[in-house]
Amino acid sequence: MDAYSKALSLLAMREHGRKELEDKLVKKGYAREDVSLALDRLADEGYQSDKRFCESYMRSRLRKTPEGPSILRLRLQEKGIPSSFASRAVSDYFEEHDDEIKQIYNDYSSKIIASKGEEKGRAFLMRKGIRFNVVDHDE
Repeated sequence: MDAYSKALSLLAMREHGRKELEDKLVKKGYAREDVSLALDRLADEGYQSDKRFCESYMRSRLRKTPEGPSILRLRLQEKGIPSSFASRAVSDYFEEHDDEIKQIYNDYSSKIIASKGEEKGRAFLMRKGIRFNVVDHDE
């Protein structure tokens, strides 16, 4: 199987960032030049998109274990997304899904505070990057 086909099979399972795909393919023994050409082709054909990857990743993280924008930005950078791109992706996503994210934060905050208590719950949420001016705790 060539680098293109392998990358396509990885993308069939879930979205991947370009750097993430590159690292996986090189680790599997594909030549960097072949990997680069394959990834360029996938991007040109619309099969690989860092923007789609960022959106998918944030949607998943917010559903499973909500985190604030600064934490999400750092996690995207850890996945190989350039800093400026990650910042823009997070900003755009939070702007487009503002009401949904506020509801996620409210639900998560209520659950955490109920289980940990007010003081420990708030401290936990702050460590997760969830700011309290975004979350309405008086529901």
